[in-house]
Parts: sequence; C-alpha cells; structure tokens
Amino acid sequence: MTEQVTLEALAVDIRQRLDAMQDEQNERLSDEALTRSIQTNLETFLQSPDGAEYVRKVRWGAQTAAELVGTKYARMGLDRTDIELLHNIMTAAQESGINRRGPSEELTRTFEAISSGHYQSTALARADDERALERMRRDGKLDQVGYERAIRAMDTAESGFGSQLIGAQYVGELWEAARKESRVFGLIDSIELTENTTYIPVEVDIPEMLFVGESTSPTASDYTTSKTGSQRIQLTPSKFIIHQIFSGEMEEDSIIPYLPFLRRQAGLSMEYYSDSLVVNGDTTNAGTGNINLDDADPADTKHYLAQDGLRHAWIVDNTNNEINAAGGVTWGQLSKLRGLMIDDTNFHDWGHPTMEKDLVYLSDPRTADAISQLDEVLTVDKYGTNATVLNGEVSRIGRHPHIATIAMKLTEADGKLSTTGSNNVKGQTMAFNPRGVKAGWRRRVVFETERLPGRDQTRLIWSLRLAVGRFSPTGAASGIEWAAGVRNITLP
Repeated sequence: MTEQVTLEALAVDIRQRLDAMQDEQNERLSDEALTRSIQTNLETFLQSPDGAEYVRKVRWGAQTAAELVGTKYARMGLDRTDIELLHNIMTAAQESGINRRGPSEELTRTFEAISSGHYQSTALARADDERALERMRRDGKLDQVGYERAIRAMDTAESGFGSQLIGAQYVGELWEAARKESRVFGLIDSIELTENTTYIPVEVDIPEMLFVGESTSPTASDYTTSKTGSQRIQLTPSKFIIHQIFSGEMEEDSIIPYLPFLRRQAGLSMEYYSDSLVVNGDTTNAGTGNINLDDADPADTKHYLAQDGLRHAWIVDNTNNEINAAGGVTWGQLSKLRGLMIDDTNFHDWGHPTMEKDLVYLSDPRTADAISQLDEVLTVDKYGTNATVLNGEVSRIGRHPHIATIAMKLTEADGKLSTTGSNNVKGQTMAFNPRGVKAGWRRRVVFETERLPGRDQTRLIWSLRLAVGRFSPTGAASGIEWAAGVRNITLP
C-alpha cells in the first residue's frame, strides 16, 4: 500500500514538473515574449558597427525605391542602371532619327530623379580631351610622340555628332561586372581615367641606406644624398565598340524586356575581350609578326592591335624570359619561370613575392589540364573547403594560383598563332606579377543606333575606352622582368 502511494506521488510530481516546463516554454514562445526578444536584440545590433552599416544601406535603398514608386518601371522591376541604359538608348534613337520622339516624359522625369549622369556633346567632350592633352604637352608631362599617340587613340574619324552620357552608373557597373567575371583583367589594378592620357608613378628601385658618422659640430657637412628612382606607366585608352542587333521597333515599351539581355551580352563581351587584350595585345599591324596572326595581316579592327599585353612581354620584348619546352611540360620549367623574373639591378624579385596572389600562372585550357597531371601540382579539389579560389583557377603551382583562360590559344612552336588552324597544336603557359601592369577605363560611353532597313533591324553600338599599361624600369619594353613563359609544349 505504501509503495503504491509513493509511485502515485512520484507520478503526480513528474506531471506537475512537465506542466510547469510546458507553461514556461509557452511563455517564451508567446507573441509578447518574442516581440521583447526581437526588440532587445535588434537594438543591440543597430548600435553595433555592423548595424550602422545596415541602416546606411537600407536608407540608400529606400531612397532609390521611393523615387521609382508609382512608375511603370518599378512595376517592371527596373533599377537605376536599367533606367539610365533605357534613356541612353532612346536618346540615341532620337539623335539618329530612328525614333523622333525619343525618351518619354515619364522616362525623362525618372532619369533626372535617380541618375547623376548628364549628356554632353561629343564634339565638346572631344574638345575637352584635346585641351587636356595640349596642357599636358605644354607642362612637359607629355612629349610630342606621346601627344600624337594620344590624339590618334581618340579616333579622329569621329564625326562630332551625337552626345555622350557622362557619369552614368550603369557604365561603371559594366566595367565592374567585367572585372568580377574575368579571369585576368580582374587581377590587375585598374583606375577610372578622368583624362585621355594618365600617368601612374611606379617605384623602380629603393633608396640606398648609407652608413654615416654622427654630426659633432654645427658646421658639419651635409650627408650624401640617396635618390629614389621612379618611372611612370602611361595609360592612353583606346576606343572599342560593341555591336548588338535589335529586331523589334525602337519603342520604349518594346525595349524594356530586352534590357537585361543587352546588359548581359555587353558584359560578357567586355569580360572576354578585356582579358584577351591584357593577355594577347600586340600592336604589330603587318603581314607577319603579330603574335595572334603571325603569317597574315590582321584586320585593322582587331582588338589586340590596341595595346601590347602579357604574352608580348616574353615572346617579343624580353626573349630572355622565355623557355622552349620542345616537349611535354615539366615541373622544372614551371619553377624556372620564377627565377627568370628577378631584376638584380633594381633589387626587385618579381618571381618570389611575399603575397601568393602576386604571382599568377596562366595557361590555355589544354595545357592547364596537362599541368594538373603533374605530381607536384596541387589541384583545386585538394585545397580544402576554406580555400580562396580565383576565377578559372584549376591548380596551384607552388603556392601560387594557376588559371586556365580561353584567351590563351594553342600556337605554333614559336608561341605565335598561325592563320592555318591545323598548325596551332603547341601549348604554352606563363607566369606574371600583376603589380607590373595597370589598366584604366573611361566612365564615358557613346551609345549610337543605326537603322538597317534591308533587314528590318536596328544596330546598337556601344563605344567604350580601355587602356593597358606595362611597367619597365628602363622605360623600354625590353626591360620588362615581371613576366616569363614556356612555349612549344607538346600536349598528350
């Protein structure tokens, strides 16, 4: 009897405890309790640095959204960059006579409310650039040869008609997207150019540390001076155009659904060709000799004719920095490239940087696959889940990233491409230090339209400017030491 009472009492006690726990849990999960918890934690978060940044972003986003509220563009999901692009297209269509109405009143009001961009006559913009170049020549910042080269780069064939949209956000976002998605261009420091020619100072050597005695009198002689050498990289943007075809009527409502495709395709074009210009640039415009078309005269509009790039540095400019594999690729060749990139004169070791990202290997995709088969090479799948991987990175050579890029092609044995495709069977790889090259772009875009009545289509033409500058401590391309390569690689 006593034992039964004890069990019943224990069961009652357990039930009471469970009920109390349930009541406590219900209290914690009640609407009032959750509200109190959220308020307390939210206040703590908003007072933190992360919270302040969150508030800043929310305020910015709300402001932009408020300016679009009530417009058809908001209902269609357009943002600031879409509005700028649409207004630019309709303005260009009006100037070319394809659509005489131009931007609608609603589009114009929306554009003026949300965009900091403004239109400037092409002729006036060109005149501003010419005055800036003349001022640089007068001040001694630009010699006659550099002045003439910059004037030619501005494309004297421009008619001077039409207008340029200056300060538009969507242009900057196009370049930023190209940098993020590219495999090589994004590795290079780049700046927005405010003038048609810009110089960036780069260190050449370090000042010598001198051993001197203590000064013991007020009339002691001055210490011997030690100069710091310097050199400049000249960035002169070249003009590039992108053609797109629009098959519909050049009406505002018919263009709106097409905007994401326009931006995406323009971004993909800028992504690939900015990579290719940096890698393959060669200004040799003749029947032979261009590294991209060795045995034929390239068309004058080929993008790689605008500037000299990375491959040109070791195939043409400084041939001491190239290795002829004459067989399969080896670990010894890859390692030797770093030793070729040492500048003893200026105490600069481009091939053994402190930061692993300051030395990058580039290969065509087939050669990259062959290199990945070497036992000494660490492939991406073995890095670990916390590793930082660059776009296109397939392996590590030593501790440095190895990137496969379609911008590099199979070539002949001399590292140059033949017009006969069947001759291009040799692989190549190269190493370069991104600190040795700079890029610049102008935040201006000329957007033009051209009607093609025979096809019932409209050509959309983007006109942009991009510059690539390569550093040499001597001022001559033959002094480049920050790049080296292996050519004539036999692939399995």
